[in-house]
Amino acid sequence: MTRFAPLVLISGMLFSGSLATAEVYTWKNKSGGNSYSDVPQNLKASQSGTVNIRTHTVIRPAAPKAAEGEGTLADKQKELSDAIAEENKKIEERNKKVEEENRLQKEGNCKIARMNRQFAETARIANREEFVKRYDADVAKFCN
Repeated sequence: MTRFAPLVLISGMLFSGSLATAEVYTWKNKSGGNSYSDVPQNLKASQSGTVNIRTHTVIRPAAPKAAEGEGTLADKQKELSDAIAEENKKIEERNKKVEEENRLQKEGNCKIARMNRQFAETARIANREEFVKRYDADVAKFCN
């Protein structure tokens, strides 16, 4: 057991050292000197270089990439309005489908209400008048 204690201690120290490494940021301050911190300048990593503590090298921030196809404000506005027009067209098509489905449903309900009314009129039951009134109301509801 005592033979393994130094081995465990050394491996623990090596492992904990790798966990303790943190990023260090560097940048030139107003007076021209280097500033180092664990927090990037103005909380923006793109404005600060990152220091590799083991190799003592500084990795400069990547230059911001120019946006692909960056155009004028009018071009962007036209693209946006085209996208909105396309979305509106899709919504109108969906609304037309829903309206058509509703119309077909209403026609089916009207047909069923008229058939029920006709059945109630020809039925030989004691409460025929109640059924006729009920189905008249259904016809008025679905066939207008």
